[in-house]
Amino acid sequence: MAEKMNKPNKLINLKKDNIKAHLLSYCLIAIFTLFITPAVQAQVIPSSKIKVDVARLFENNYKKVIDGDVQVKITATPFADLQLPDGRVTYKISGGSDKILPRDVKRVDILVNGVYQRTLNLPAQTSVYKEVLVASEQINREQTLTKECTEVKKIDVANRSDYVLDSSMLDRDITTKKIFQKGEVIDRRFVKMRPDVARNSDVRVFFVSNGSVMITIDGTAMSDGMLGDYINVENKNYKKVYNGKIIGENRVLVNI
Repeated sequence: MAEKMNKPNKLINLKKDNIKAHLLSYCLIAIFTLFITPAVQAQVIPSSKIKVDVARLFENNYKKVIDGDVQVKITATPFADLQLPDGRVTYKISGGSDKILPRDVKRVDILVNGVYQRTLNLPAQTSVYKEVLVASEQINREQTLTKECTEVKKIDVANRSDYVLDSSMLDRDITTKKIFQKGEVIDRRFVKMRPDVARNSDVRVFFVSNGSVMITIDGTAMSDGMLGDYINVENKNYKKVYNGKIIGENRVLVNI
């Protein structure tokens, strides 16, 4: 009888021993994992540094396409600090960025050691300071622009950088199509001047690939144009029409 009563106790003790053994195994595995598995390192980047780095990225990009003192200011971020994996942090412009707007949202990708982490949308202000022609007195319609009626001032032209004139343009025969008040920036859309390329004139066409001139050919301009304008030119030998940018008098650049 006593032996029969001891059997349940033995079973209970056996189960307790098994539970203790399993718990010990789990504890050992946890301790082993804690000490053997390397911890993931992280870095914290303050928003002030991100603002400066992203602004510099866009400034350098704009300087490739515009002649002027470009200043970009990131006005806000959606965080005070940003936690990223340990490694070298770089930024990549996401989407089109050649067009300059005084106020817009800059879109950039963040990478660590070349691996994408996330995309940021950051509000920004952009200024482009250039030395441009300004009316030093009232200039009447059909009046010729001269040094006497104009002066040079360095101002922010971010919203009209393609339409300003510098002092070198005074060497041309330029007349106004409107009245310019004293202090008003001379806008090329409202003046008449001899074009850098005239319609039906002979031009030299430069074909460029990755920044290197590949070949040059003779062509005929199909319209008038000024420095920086895009026009069509025709090569009569090959019976082809190309669209290119005017880079000088009777000189057109075509990207291929």
